[in-house]
Amino acid sequence: MDFGEAIRPIFFQTDYEDFLYATYGGTAFVVKFRDRLYALTCGHVFGDFRHGALFITDEKHAKKGAKPAPITGLCFPSAPRGDAEATDVTDICVIEFDAEIAPDFFKGSEFVINESSVATAAPGHELLVAGVLKEKTRIDPPDITIGYCRLQLRDAGVVSSDPTLRLAVALFAEPAFSSITGISSAPVFDQTAQKLCGMVVRGGMNGTVCSLWYVDIFDIVQLLEDVSRGATNHDYVKLQTRPVSMAAPVSTSPSRKMER
Repeated sequence: MDFGEAIRPIFFQTDYEDFLYATYGGTAFVVKFRDRLYALTCGHVFGDFRHGALFITDEKHAKKGAKPAPITGLCFPSAPRGDAEATDVTDICVIEFDAEIAPDFFKGSEFVINESSVATAAPGHELLVAGVLKEKTRIDPPDITIGYCRLQLRDAGVVSSDPTLRLAVALFAEPAFSSITGISSAPVFDQTAQKLCGMVVRGGMNGTVCSLWYVDIFDIVQLLEDVSRGATNHDYVKLQTRPVSMAAPVSTSPSRKMER
């Protein structure tokens, strides 16, 4: 299964009948871990939207009337200790779906995370990032166009004081976009090793040069492991689960500028 089939746009349902969905940008990555379905994203993509308004569809290219996945909780690392202090590891968000969700809800598009499907990248390895570009996404009711993209970059290793992050870089000759806003939480796939190696947390464009910072897959798997067994503490962070209510939608004005 192509890992890019497991991505979904981050949308939130509003209470405006003529403008049902809104977003600051961002990507969700649907995975299966220990026989349970989850989604991975970044905490900052929520902005000021109510958590219960998050809308994740069953298919990558959602059809009219698509039902949202039943979300019951959001798990965030908090209270970092030791080397995790002042790092982006606390931006990781594990989305928990209802335990009774049908195993085929995402129609087999989820990426299976296990020992044979993931690995830390090495400097120089070719990477592929599948995500959503906000610049190419249009919400013009009743039409919604999702700016899916695939970016080829190269791993540059750990080059900052944050040991949880790796740098990926690329020089695009004639990019069809000027901003990579929205690519937060996009999965990073090591094409050289043919393994999933991380998740984008931030980045930017400087002319034709693209730089992405991504959380190493090691930290993501450790957090998934703790969430799957209901742990509240890890060796370097405390885990906090926030229950999600799917009640009243958020009342964010559709005229406001949605950028993140």
